[in-house]
Amino acid sequence: MQRKQVFTSLVILCIVLGGVAGCAPRSTQSTIAPATVPAPTLRPGWETRSASTDQGQCGYAIDHPSDMDVSSQGTYSWLLSVTSAEPSGPVPNFIYISVIPDDFPQNGSEPGVIYNYDPAEAQTLLNMQIDEGRSLRDDPNLAAWFTYTRLPDTALGNQAAQTYENTQPWEFPPGTREIRYYLKGNGCTYLVGGYLATVGSGQPGAIDEELFQQIVATFRLAS
Repeated sequence: MQRKQVFTSLVILCIVLGGVAGCAPRSTQSTIAPATVPAPTLRPGWETRSASTDQGQCGYAIDHPSDMDVSSQGTYSWLLSVTSAEPSGPVPNFIYISVIPDDFPQNGSEPGVIYNYDPAEAQTLLNMQIDEGRSLRDDPNLAAWFTYTRLPDTALGNQAAQTYENTQPWEFPPGTREIRYYLKGNGCTYLVGGYLATVGSGQPGAIDEELFQQIVATFRLAS
């Protein structure tokens, strides 16, 4: 009799609490939406950049050192680079974030509207398997400069991001490496990447892999 009373009490408790973990059936637990990941603690001397398109789509936020420059590349792309007073030429390294709304025209749009985005090239990369390498150029004289290898997926912005590496990107100094990530959310595709220094070049404006990873790790989608 005592066991029946205890069981009845547990059933009533589960109903009152609305099926908390341990009470709800397995099918109910599997449909619970994942919790929103809180924004990372802002590092001293860093600030947060929040952005979206002119239509308010594709919102995101990313943290970066306060002494970095943020520049807009049209409606859909933004660049982060180290502030440099050296007039010796373009900054050798930078981080880029491009957003592609799902309704962005895939045909007939002007090339270069979205930084580092070409619909056909993006499709080629997204169809690659992990550890597969492929060039985005058929010309044998250019193929090596546009060859990407797909790496294992990376957790970015609470999403699984497809990850790619180019060890000798076109028109960048020797020792430069490009890493790029593709992830989807909020009805958009996010292209996050950067050109970073793999050797101690000592060049003004250089971004090494450690700083790149610290910045990119703070990337999150707008809720």
